[in-house]
Amino acid sequence: MKKQLPILIASLIFAVALWSYVSLSQSYSLDLSIPLEVKTGKSQAITEDIPSSIDLTVKGKGWDLLSVLVSEDLKYSLDLSKLKRDSRISTEQFVSERLNLKPELTLVSINPDTINIEFDKILEKTVPIRNNIKINLKEGYGIVGKPELTPDSVTISGSANIVSKIKFIPTETRIFENVNSAVTGTIALKDTLSNILKSDVKFVDFKYSIQLSAEKTVEDVIVAIDGVPEDKEVLLIPPKVSVSIRGGVELLAGISPLEITASVNFETIESDTLGFVVPEVAIPDETNLLKSEPQKLQYIIKKKL
Repeated sequence: MKKQLPILIASLIFAVALWSYVSLSQSYSLDLSIPLEVKTGKSQAITEDIPSSIDLTVKGKGWDLLSVLVSEDLKYSLDLSKLKRDSRISTEQFVSERLNLKPELTLVSINPDTINIEFDKILEKTVPIRNNIKINLKEGYGIVGKPELTPDSVTISGSANIVSKIKFIPTETRIFENVNSAVTGTIALKDTLSNILKSDVKFVDFKYSIQLSAEKTVEDVIVAIDGVPEDKEVLLIPPKVSVSIRGGVELLAGISPLEITASVNFETIESDTLGFVVPEVAIPDETNLLKSEPQKLQYIIKKKL
C-alpha cells in the first residue's frame, strides 16, 4: 500500500492539472467592478459627481480571464488636466488601453459607457466634521465631557456650486459596544464625493473619556442677585439652594463646592408676574445638572432708607 501511495498522489495531481487545463481553455464571461481614478488640474473643478467605479463584463478563455483576476493594478485612470472645456468621454473607447486588457478578451458591456465632464469655478471653505461614532456604554458608566475630534474641521475645495451647499463632512460610521473605559482611535472621513472634491484631511483622531457615573450634591449654595439698583434691596426666600450634579467619579472627586454657583438677575425679578423666580445654576464643564432645590424662590424688594 505504501508503495502505491506516491503513484496515487501523482495520478491525482495529473488529474487536477488536466481538469484545470481543459476548464481554463473554455470561454467564460466575467463581471468586474473597476476603480475609477480621476486626476484634475489645480485650476479645475468638476460640477457633477463622477462614479467611483466602472462595471464591465468581459469574455474570453479562462487563462486570459485568470490573468485579469490576479492583476493588482487593475484601475481605470481618467486624466482631465488637459481638458480646457466641458467634454463627453467614452469609457468604452479607451477601456482596453486604460485597463491593459489582453486583445484576446472581448468587451461585452460597460457601465457607464460615457462620462459627462462639466467644469466650474473653484471655491474653498472650511466646514466642521460631523462625528458618526456611537458609544453604547456598560451600565453605570457615562461619557465625561464632549468627544474630541482632532482635527474637528476640514478644508474642502471644488465646484463652487457644490461646495457652497456643503455644511459638514461626516466620519464613517462606527459602533462600540459595552464600553467601560476610554475610547481612542482613528477614523476616516466618509468619502462620498472623492472624485469631485479635494480635502486637506482624510482621517481624524477621536477620544472619549469614559468613567463610572456618580452623583454629587452641594448644599447651601448662596443665590447671588445681579444688577440690583443702589437704592433697592432684594431678599430671596430661601437665600440658598441645594444643587445635585452627575458626572464621572474621578471628575466629581476633584470638584470644589465653590465651582457651583446660582444667581438671579434683578430684571428677571422686576418683570416677574408670578411671585417667584427660578435661579440660573452654573456647574463645571463635563457635568450634568440633575436638580436644584428649591426650584422656585420667592422674593421681597425693599427700598433702602
